[in-house]
This record gives sequence, C-alpha cells and structure tokens, in this order.
Amino acid sequence: MNYVYMIIEILLVYLLLVIFYKLSKKEGLFQYILFMASILSIIMYKLITVMSFQINMGIPIVVGIFICSNIIIQRFGEDEIGKIIKYFSWGYVGAFIIINLIGVISPSEYNLVGNVAFNSLFGYNLDVLRIYIGGFIAISFMLWYNGYLYYYFRKSHNKLIFSNIGSILIIQFVESIIFVIISYSFSFDLLQIFGMIVVRYLIKVIIGVIGLIPVYMIVKIADK
Repeated sequence: MNYVYMIIEILLVYLLLVIFYKLSKKEGLFQYILFMASILSIIMYKLITVMSFQINMGIPIVVGIFICSNIIIQRFGEDEIGKIIKYFSWGYVGAFIIINLIGVISPSEYNLVGNVAFNSLFGYNLDVLRIYIGGFIAISFMLWYNGYLYYYFRKSHNKLIFSNIGSILIIQFVESIIFVIISYSFSFDLLQIFGMIVVRYLIKVIIGVIGLIPVYMIVKIADK
C-alpha cells in the first residue's frame, strides 16, 4: 500500500507542476513551490516503510520542488535562486506557524495540545521539531547549492537531460545525508541511518528521472 501512495503522490506532484505553469507561467512556478512547501511541512513527519527502512512521506514533493527550481533556472537564470528559496521558506514556515497557532488559539478534540495524533504531526515535541528543522535546512541548502550547480551544468553543456541528471545525482545525495542526520541521529542506529539515507536517495533519483518528462514539456514547449 505504501508504494501505491508513493505512485499517487508522484503523479499529483508532477500534474500540479504542469497545471501551475499552464495557469500562470513563470509566477505559477513560484506559486507551485510555495504551495508544495506548505503541504510538505504538514505531511513530512509521517514515516512509512520502503525496502525495510523508514522514510518520510513527502519525498515526491521535495523532488517536485527541486525539479521546479531547475525549470526556473533553466529558463530565467541564476538570479532567481534567492526568490526560489524565499518562496520555499514562506510556504514551509508559514504553514507550520498557522497550523500550530490554530491548535493553540482554537483547541478542539482534534487539535488539543494533549492529543497524541495532533502532536505527532504538528510539533509540541522535540522529535518532530528536529524533523522540521532538518527539512528546512536540507531543502534550503539543496535549492541554494543546486541553483549554482545546475547553472554551471547549463552553461558548460547546455543539454537539458545532462544538466538535470547531473544535478539530481549530486544534490539529492547531499540533501538525503543532511536531512537524515539532522532528523534521526541518536533516534536510530547507524545501520538504520545508513539505510534511510540510501533508500531516500534512490527513491529521489527515480522520481527525479521521471520528472524529466514535465521538465521537457515545460522548457522545450516554452522555448518554441
């Protein structure tokens, strides 16, 4: 069942990317990052088992944001890197603050501070805060570092497939290490930490390669 959820999430992530671009072109890409970052900050705390290791939900969203940033840089250049990170931060931090304020200001049987289900998703414990901070640091670094790396690939070779695959292989490995170490050090043993990094990385590479389809659709069609 976890694989079914993953496939559905991948399809939705890339379908929404195309829809946002169709509706608002360049600004639609930034709106997509804002929207997906807000969703990610809500669902990323849930762990699912894939290949006998625990991974976070929302991995396709992370890759979707990454692919969207590649499209922006491919079409509009490295000057947009700061704006990409800004929109991600607004969505990621804003959603987290709003959800927690709602839980405090308007408590109900579903969002009381003592409600275990609510707390496991929206804070009020150190473990969730570590995951939240780990996600923010890892993805912000991913977007910043990838912006310049992707732009370097683009200037050196100017081949859409090469630039995307090169950045996917390098950046997703770095992001996986940063996220898992910050979020789960001392919560899992070294073997589990290593397995979580490897599985997260492999899944992201596969999703990223699939993402070449919307990249080609948006970049090549727009260039005509």
